[in-house]
Amino acid sequence: MIDLTILKKMNIPFLFIIIIISSFGILNLYSLQSGAGSLYMIQSFWFMLGAFVLVALTLTDYRVFSDLSITLYILNVLFLVFVLKFGVTRNFSTRWINLGFFLFQPSESMKLVLAFVLANYFSSLDEDKAIGFKKLAYPFILTLIPAFLIKKQPDLGSAALLFVEFGVLMFMAKIKLRVWGTIVITIVVLLPLFWFFVLNGYHKKRIDAFMNPEKFAKTIAYQTIQAKFAIGSGKLKGKGFNKGPISKGKFVPEQETDFAFSVWAEEFGFIGSTFLISLYIILILFLFFLVKDSSDMLGFYLSISIISYFVFQILLNLLMVTGMFPVIGVPLPLFSYGGTNMLVTMGSLGVLFSIYVKRESFD
Repeated sequence: MIDLTILKKMNIPFLFIIIIISSFGILNLYSLQSGAGSLYMIQSFWFMLGAFVLVALTLTDYRVFSDLSITLYILNVLFLVFVLKFGVTRNFSTRWINLGFFLFQPSESMKLVLAFVLANYFSSLDEDKAIGFKKLAYPFILTLIPAFLIKKQPDLGSAALLFVEFGVLMFMAKIKLRVWGTIVITIVVLLPLFWFFVLNGYHKKRIDAFMNPEKFAKTIAYQTIQAKFAIGSGKLKGKGFNKGPISKGKFVPEQETDFAFSVWAEEFGFIGSTFLISLYIILILFLFFLVKDSSDMLGFYLSISIISYFVFQILLNLLMVTGMFPVIGVPLPLFSYGGTNMLVTMGSLGVLFSIYVKRESFD
């Protein structure tokens, strides 16, 4: 039986910030496309459905999903394989499964699924014994398989986020010192091979465009250059809501999704951009506050894994849009348009709430 009294323990300021950021994202879409059937209306629907998912997962014991983590993992890997064979292709990337009523992106759901799998594994290890290579092989392979499939789409950003989850949990776990030394040396030695055997031509051109934007001003670097123009044109106070000429002229590709922040910065300027970023900082601090008292190791590792990909996704998006990092196709959580991303983000926050409100049951 579901205990609805759990909802009384939810942190209201935390929920309020989620609503504000999501509302700003919908407002951003309204500025780009107003009218019936526009993206802001669709995003409003995903937000409301996401709110239901957040509450549902808050009421659900997170340990239930931990027990099902391997099953969910295998299912999600099969989805990723299906995408490569029969997925929907947009802008040279094949990332979606057409379910009729919406496009499902399994690379997004894999972030949360992998968090459960890795947390379940690391929490099962003996806390008093240092972890060696043999015990790291299993979680590494579990991370490598979906990362490889996602990279093939190609979606290097989402693939990298999976390794961020694995790396952060390694850092939090008790790893033997010699293991860390070997890992660092191996990364340094194999780094040149990463360029030749991991990155494809598309990724190399993105990096080259990042290093030499003027050289690719009319091609690959066009998106970043236009985004920087939009952000810079906003100056202190911005052009005003629904008055951004660069955004309204659709000069920035993917301004509804990965580059949504450039629209906001153009219309609301430095002040509005600072306010939005401040909300994210407060939200992240709330996340750490909510899970700092996790009463079991599963909750601890799970919360750290979720927070890691949430924080890095925000960081990578903002760096990418402002031209301080190569374009890798990472949306801004809660703000960018996208059904799967909204549902997974709200679901992830719901899991963190579940860890928070149920911590007393372990005392």
